[in-house]
Amino acid sequence: MSDKMSSFLHIGDICSLYAEGSTNGFISTLGLVDDRCVVQPETGDLNNPPKKFRDCLFKLCPMNRYSAQKQFWKAAKPGANSTTDAVLLNKLHHAADLEKKQNETENRKLLGTVIQYGNVIQLLHLKSNKYLTVNKRLPALLEKNAMRVTLDEAGNEGSWFYIQPFYKLRSIGDSVVIGDKVVLNPVNAGQPLHASSHQLVDNPGCNEVNSVNCNTSWKIVLFMKWSDNKDDILKGGDVVRLFHAEQEKFLTCDEHRKKQHVFLRTTGRQSATSATSSKALWEVEVVQHDPCRGGAGYWNSLFRFKHLATGHYLAAEVDPDFEEECLEFQPSVDPDQDASRSRLRNAQEKMVYSLVSVPEGNDISSIFELDPTTLRGGDSLVPRNSYVRLRHLCTNTWVHSTNIPIDKEEEKPVMLKIGTSPVKEDKEAFAIVPVSPAEVRDLDFANDASKVLGSIAGKLEKGTITQNERRSVTKLLEDLVYFVTGGTNSGQDVLEVVFSKPNRERQKLMREQNILKQIFKLLQAPFTDCGDGPMLRLEELGDQRHAPFRHICRLCYRVLRHSQQDYRKNQEYIAKQFGFMQKQIGYDVLAEDTITALLHNNRKLLEKHITAAEIDTFVSLVRKNREPRFLDYLSDLCVSMNKSIPVTQELICKAVLNPTNADILIETKLVLSRFEFEGVSSTGENALEAGEDEEEVWLFWRDSNKEIRSKSVRELAQDAKEGQKEDRDVLSYYRYQLNLFARMCLDRQYLAINEISGQLDVDLILRCMSDENLPYDLRASFCRLMLHMHVDRDPQEQVTPVKYARLWSEIPSEIAIDDYDSSGASKDEIKERFAQTMEFVEEYLRDVVCQRFPFSDKEKNKLTFEVVNLARNLIYFGFYNFSDLLRLTKILLAILDCVHVTTIFPISKMAKGEENKGNNDVEKLKSSNVMRSIHGVGELMTQVVLRGGGFLPMTPMAAAPEGNVKQAEPEKEDIMVMDTKLKIIEILQFILNVRLDYRISCLLCIFKREFDESNSQTSETSSGNSSQEGPSNVPGALDFEHIEEQAEGIFGGSEENTPLDLDDHGGRTFLRVLLHLTMHDYPPLVSGALQLLFRHFSQRQEVLQAFKQVQLLVTSQDVDNYKQIKQDLDQLRSIVEKSELWVYKGQGPDETMDGASGENEHKKTEEGNNKPQKHESTSSYNYRVVKEILIRLSKLCVQESASVRKSRKQQQRLLRNMGAHAVVLELLQIPYEKAEDTKMQEIMRLAHEFLQNFCAGNQQNQALLHKHINLFLNPGILEAVTMQHIFMNNFQLCSEINERVVQHFVHCIETHGRNVQYIKFLQTIVKAEGKFIKKCQDMVMAELVNSGEDVLVFYNDRASFQTLIQMMRSERDRMDENSPLMYHIHLVELLAVCTEGKNVYTEIKCNSLLPLDDIVRVVTHEDCIPEVKIAYINFLNHCYVDTEVEMKEIYTSNHMWKLFENFLVDICRACNNTSDRKHADSILEKYVTEIVMSIVTTFFSSPFSDQSTTLQTRQPVFVQLLQGVFRVYHCNWLMPSQKASVESCIRVLSDVAKSRAIAIPVDLDSQVNNLFLKSHSIVQKTAMNWRLSARNAARRDSVLAASRDYRNIIERLQDIVSALEDRLRPLVQAELSVLVDVLHRPELLFPENTDARRKCESGGFICKLIKHTKQLLEENEEKLCIKVLQTLREMMTKDRGYGEKLISIDELDNAELPPAPDSENATEQELEPSPPLRQLEDHKRGEALRQVLVNRYYGNVRPSGRRESLTSFGNGPLSAGGPGKPGGGGGGSGSSSMSRGEMSLAEVQCHLDKEGASNLVIDLIMNASSDRVFHESILLAIALLEGGNTTIQLYQFEKSQNLSPQEIEPLTRIRGCAHTMLCLKDDI
Repeated sequence: MSDKMSSFLHIGDICSLYAEGSTNGFISTLGLVDDRCVVQPETGDLNNPPKKFRDCLFKLCPMNRYSAQKQFWKAAKPGANSTTDAVLLNKLHHAADLEKKQNETENRKLLGTVIQYGNVIQLLHLKSNKYLTVNKRLPALLEKNAMRVTLDEAGNEGSWFYIQPFYKLRSIGDSVVIGDKVVLNPVNAGQPLHASSHQLVDNPGCNEVNSVNCNTSWKIVLFMKWSDNKDDILKGGDVVRLFHAEQEKFLTCDEHRKKQHVFLRTTGRQSATSATSSKALWEVEVVQHDPCRGGAGYWNSLFRFKHLATGHYLAAEVDPDFEEECLEFQPSVDPDQDASRSRLRNAQEKMVYSLVSVPEGNDISSIFELDPTTLRGGDSLVPRNSYVRLRHLCTNTWVHSTNIPIDKEEEKPVMLKIGTSPVKEDKEAFAIVPVSPAEVRDLDFANDASKVLGSIAGKLEKGTITQNERRSVTKLLEDLVYFVTGGTNSGQDVLEVVFSKPNRERQKLMREQNILKQIFKLLQAPFTDCGDGPMLRLEELGDQRHAPFRHICRLCYRVLRHSQQDYRKNQEYIAKQFGFMQKQIGYDVLAEDTITALLHNNRKLLEKHITAAEIDTFVSLVRKNREPRFLDYLSDLCVSMNKSIPVTQELICKAVLNPTNADILIETKLVLSRFEFEGVSSTGENALEAGEDEEEVWLFWRDSNKEIRSKSVRELAQDAKEGQKEDRDVLSYYRYQLNLFARMCLDRQYLAINEISGQLDVDLILRCMSDENLPYDLRASFCRLMLHMHVDRDPQEQVTPVKYARLWSEIPSEIAIDDYDSSGASKDEIKERFAQTMEFVEEYLRDVVCQRFPFSDKEKNKLTFEVVNLARNLIYFGFYNFSDLLRLTKILLAILDCVHVTTIFPISKMAKGEENKGNNDVEKLKSSNVMRSIHGVGELMTQVVLRGGGFLPMTPMAAAPEGNVKQAEPEKEDIMVMDTKLKIIEILQFILNVRLDYRISCLLCIFKREFDESNSQTSETSSGNSSQEGPSNVPGALDFEHIEEQAEGIFGGSEENTPLDLDDHGGRTFLRVLLHLTMHDYPPLVSGALQLLFRHFSQRQEVLQAFKQVQLLVTSQDVDNYKQIKQDLDQLRSIVEKSELWVYKGQGPDETMDGASGENEHKKTEEGNNKPQKHESTSSYNYRVVKEILIRLSKLCVQESASVRKSRKQQQRLLRNMGAHAVVLELLQIPYEKAEDTKMQEIMRLAHEFLQNFCAGNQQNQALLHKHINLFLNPGILEAVTMQHIFMNNFQLCSEINERVVQHFVHCIETHGRNVQYIKFLQTIVKAEGKFIKKCQDMVMAELVNSGEDVLVFYNDRASFQTLIQMMRSERDRMDENSPLMYHIHLVELLAVCTEGKNVYTEIKCNSLLPLDDIVRVVTHEDCIPEVKIAYINFLNHCYVDTEVEMKEIYTSNHMWKLFENFLVDICRACNNTSDRKHADSILEKYVTEIVMSIVTTFFSSPFSDQSTTLQTRQPVFVQLLQGVFRVYHCNWLMPSQKASVESCIRVLSDVAKSRAIAIPVDLDSQVNNLFLKSHSIVQKTAMNWRLSARNAARRDSVLAASRDYRNIIERLQDIVSALEDRLRPLVQAELSVLVDVLHRPELLFPENTDARRKCESGGFICKLIKHTKQLLEENEEKLCIKVLQTLREMMTKDRGYGEKLISIDELDNAELPPAPDSENATEQELEPSPPLRQLEDHKRGEALRQVLVNRYYGNVRPSGRRESLTSFGNGPLSAGGPGKPGGGGGGSGSSSMSRGEMSLAEVQCHLDKEGASNLVIDLIMNASSDRVFHESILLAIALLEGGNTTIQLYQFEKSQNLSPQEIEPLTRIRGCAHTMLCLKDDI
């Protein structure tokens, strides 16, 4: 039956339709760009099918329903009656979607049913995924009496065809047989499908397909049965990539030097599989007897591979290159290449085949067989994801990879030849990687689009374009925009649509398929002159009749713009056409729009492609058009990511500020008001003094007729407001000019600042900023200019808020908030200058607070942002003292607070309103603090609003006015508002730092007071008893109790410290603001708020941590150093900042300007230093000073004695605390003429030297510099040395190193020459602190192997071996650090370090690089020098001897014994060395005593050598070896370490001799035995001496009382730190525990009925927190991520009082939250007797603080009768406890309602799970890059599952079931996973 069935046609079959009649041929299409259908008689027939057969394939589908979709299309049509309302449209849309889904399920059911004549079917064109459709309303394009046939994406009722018999032998109701001729009759058109005899005009040879009464029959030719069409098997028509598994490269076909090549392509990606070039796509063809047939692939089928992009077939041909090489075979340098060539060389025929691409498919050379890599029957199907070996049929050879590059001339060849060989090798297997049909469709579309664009561009050039072609190219460009952005075309204007993220793969296709190239052609074409003038001139584009061409250009630019978004390679490609695009600016074709998008924030492109020429073009455009946007483009060139680009800034300054260009700028002057001005215009100066109060700001500009016009700013603003166009334009132009100035001055660009600030001084700008008659955006621009031109310039310096280096002498005895100024001495005269500005800022912010909704006015928000930013900078520059800062904080918090001036208290407080008023008035009198009164007014307002609104006191209605809800809207979208809030968060961070600094000062002040008191007592009481000082009775021991109490006071216990809470509500407002900010949808803001939140709840811990880091400078030497460093750094900072004024530039025309500004600069410095000196130019003076400072700082870091360099930790720490490294890093970034400026090169060398010394042996400093690692990732040698120092001996940093860094250094060797320094860096990272880092070893090894022979230089073959011998003979090379010989030695050393520590992976790689016989050949050569021997033998030791796996040849072959004989010679040389130490060969001695001893020891103690039998036959050599070693032992020049290694060698050798019964001469034997006895007694003696000397040392120390005071202070300080740590520990715990309470019930902080409250109640807060955590990981905010995870975990610890928690405290790392105690332990602990007293005491203190804090945050809540509704966790367990508690009176119940005990653990777990915690855990475990995050995620998972929570277990279990094997791999990374899995399974 099944056989019979198989000859029928089924639904789901794939077939082609062959037209027979007046026109014969397959129905096919014109590519994906064109929807027409055609028949091409020439391309092929049934016996010789067309080459593009994929275009001819259709799938037979059942009839779809379209009624609902039709209704929706009709309603949604843009031209349709617009009355259809949105609701109805949505319903229709929903119905249409539903119908689509039903169609799909229906189709699946009908799959495989037999088709009968008279059935209705649809034909789905496979390649384009569109239905063949007849449109009965439109005539065909050529035969006007016929109906049009096209392909339609969704299909419609015109896609239904009756299938009817052509011959009478079949009748309606019979089954259709494959190969029948049928008539396809459209259901609604009634006229059959017809292949016309008319040819298309634009595609000759293509006949139109239409629908008309005719006699065309269609023969149904089966391509593939429906049953074969399965996703998981390989079948004809599938598109795949062939991935060579061993080489990790894709089989690719591409053009090189005008010729097609087939090769394996190397990729630069980290994982080769992620490379997705479209040139690596192959279509599989299964070869059948019927050429039109495809079908499923079996292992015994024959296959062809057709290259998708070119249509060529993969084949194998004789390779002529190989033949030539065979005839005259020369040994090549690379043994690997020889091997691969000889492998491919067919022994009998002396010839070899390589893979090529051939154009014709019917060539037998293109047939391959697939060979399975596992056992499979030949008649089984080939799975789609399988590994195969390819066998070429007609030559009977196997496809083989090689390492022979095709593109030899490239610096990094990426194309490796691939050939075939008669030998079948296991590893030559390809993975078949299936490609999704969507990706193939994308490629087809891009390919077709490229061809069409190319042909149209050609026609445009000639000017022969028809209207239809113009329309089609417009349509195509629109499609391309949607294509690259992944959007859908729904009828709106394509230029208006906004897209967020383009599709990266498609962007790549745009470049690879040359679409970008064609688009540039299209843009040039209309304007190119082909002899008789261009078709169009650019100037004519604005003309209405050329509008269609303008639209085409605009679309082109829009495509370019989307193609480059966030895609580096395309940006580079488009930037090459920069000059051309610039020519088209200003003609309204969106060229400028594209250029801006391209350059915006793109530093690399800006620096590379912007030159003076481009700037001049922009300036001339400004002059020509007078449009502000061109100023905007200029200002965009100055910056990238808000950082200035000094190079372009300088170019722009030179162009814009050039006097010849003055006419394009508007000038600003202060003049007297109008009537006076006219009177005294000639003597303007005197007039100014006369009527000073009447000054106004006036603008002067030239209009289009070059006449000077002027008007005051106020008038301009007034007229512009009233709608005067000209005034509006001038004002907007002026605003853009101010923005350009601000950008030119950004980051202290003095060329601009010095030039412009004369015209716009502080007063003028302030006047405009605060002038309320001006529009907000203009005031914002003035505000920005004020910041960049006047505030952010010398002499302002950013203050470091927390200072760790403190001078003992300067610690005061008393300290108070009001006079505490963290920035040290305040700079009064400068403060004076900005006093009014500061006043304005504060006034303005107060004004914002008083608005009902601070951010409701969009225009005003711009100004608010700039004012806040100005305030931030003023604060960071230390203009405010501490008390001012605290005042400002309250204003800022009030701006952020969502409870705005309304509803400060819940309604229940209403009745007490009157007292409130009273209190507030008293408060006003009590304190002059303005802010308090504002809060008072706020509370009054609350009452007024609530009463006035007519609310009853107890109504539960919305307390906030309705406006609140509306106001939230603009806040959501407006990024400006978010950024303003972000700036405020930065200010708060700073203020918290100042508060921390203040608290440290307080602690030090307390300490100093106590210390002085105790010292004075000491001097009174003890005069002579200092000698019996015992630890118990130190006179004047500090009173720790007292100090601790005072210390607790600084956290707000005492009255004067209450302002430290930052608001007047004990930190409550602050907390509410932070919680509210965390719920915003703006990740940076959320991160900022979370950081503040964690800081808020770890204040005590923070102070402790900081106090530990304080560095007290007591001795006069320290103080002098401190002062010297401070002075040096200040000077260095100011010089570096002004680099543009003094650094030597190539001789330019404007030297004079530099000189002038340099003069006064120099005067300043002279006055500052008061040093009379001969006049030298500023420039050379600065060079000299910088050099001196760097040398001074460098010397501080290290102590250089004759033999050793020792780092001085104390001074390094001081330099770190004072930020020296930051200044030097700035210095390194100064741009200078690398070739000519030798002085600067010297400075750079010194700067690097300083950084190297700064981090030498100091892990904290290394970590600091590691953050700036990107500065050093360039090819310089100095940078490499610095990098080496950053990583040197730092295990932590080395093990976290990024692959990119290793790649960078290997790449440097390839491109910048073989420098020893690069290799030294690689040696550094592989081994640190004496430990090997396996990850680094593997990484370095992999990169070295990939890089090939540029890096790996071995002298293995004959010719190069001679070179090596030559180099060793010439003594000079032995000394020269950078000779090829030194490089080779270091390289071998690097390989040795990579294999150290038994690393199998690297050992295997190294064995192939440096074989054993080569090592022996080099080492035993008589000219071999000790340095080379050291490297080689060390390598031999690690790679061959000290290994995990036995290297057979070592123990069986002759090699090692040859070496031993050679060692004997060297041993003799060393022993006979001269006794004169001056001439001794120390390197040879090192070799003999360390390296030789080490390998002999390892060799003979290796377990493998025990089993080898060679030793018996080699006894004489063995005995000689023992004698030689013994002789070395008696040399008198041995150092202790050398002696030890020789001794251990003797011991091993004598043990081997005993165990193997080797006869040793008697005298030697006895001497060896004596030696061991002697050495034993020596060891005991030395130990004794050590003990004695240690005792004496202690006595000696106590006598040295010179630095007694210093020691005393420092030791006491450490005592205090540890005492405080003990004392504060429970309090630190308590603080952290309150955070968890807050997270459980955040809603209680917000007043009832506010949005924020509702959001929290529905779990919005926790949900946001969990969502944000994943983002933190993506953004590398690891610390914060870990904190959040720990806090979430902490939410699940049951709150079992405090004592139990303390049990785990001792193990606690300070920075982490306590781990969750196990539930089992709890019960045991409760049974125990009470914990010791100390712990009880701690517990009490902790609990007390906790209660205080909980009351402080939740005190106002009286949850008496409404307990249930206050919770978001379902009211079951809560209501139960309700009545039992006191009825809502007092604060007690408020706090008790906060206990977490009310919720069971399972509920908390489920609550967290509902908000996404389980998902988070699984995501983090899958993606965690760092082990700490991974570990925390596992712990959180365990906490979620604790106690067997079945709901979550089931969920996580299901989720882990769905993972693929690749995804499960990371799940098994850490043991913790085992625990998770156990917890998962324990109930399932």
